[in-house]
Amino acid sequence: MRIASWLLLWLGLLRTQAADVYRLDSVNTRISFNIQHFGVLWVSARFPDFSGAFVLDHGGVASRVDVSVQMASVDCSDAHWNGRLRSADWLDVQRYPQMTFHSNQVEFVGDGRAVANGELTLHGVTRPVGLAISELRCSAAGLSGDSCSFSAHAHIRRSDFGFAHGFLSGGDMVDIAISGVGIRGAEPPAHAAAAAGAAAIAAPL
Repeated sequence: MRIASWLLLWLGLLRTQAADVYRLDSVNTRISFNIQHFGVLWVSARFPDFSGAFVLDHGGVASRVDVSVQMASVDCSDAHWNGRLRSADWLDVQRYPQMTFHSNQVEFVGDGRAVANGELTLHGVTRPVGLAISELRCSAAGLSGDSCSFSAHAHIRRSDFGFAHGFLSGGDMVDIAISGVGIRGAEPPAHAAAAAGAAAIAAPL
């Protein structure tokens, strides 16, 4: 299943004639979430196991975002909390090993900003979510090793995805953040067959 997901996305990228392909730099890209409780940060963690690529389509006709994350990689720098987050009481990573986002529309609003509307699948539930992209900055095209950097946020409710919440289990609102760098012209990594998902972004000139 993971092999098929990568191959289908990459074939789609090859069909995007006017697009520049960037592979997410796993060293300089971070996917994380924050949960607040009564206005105070309650839980903050990241997911280091992910893979992806984003595409800048200068024709503006193939705008999309696809992201997949391995949930068992969740890390909040606390062994006790890591075990709790992976358990059936929280993310239930044995039953729901991946979180995915697939956009159906990307609207660019200028000044390095865009909104990607699509579907987030988490904890076995799929719901519409908007991903706000900002600080999209790219070096000049055609330069060897050029890159794009970006920041993105999505706000969801735990209750919408079947998670318990309340006085003892934390607040309902979750901020999912993605920030990082993509390297232009990079081929899929050698371990792509074992990696999950990808991210694609298309933008007008």
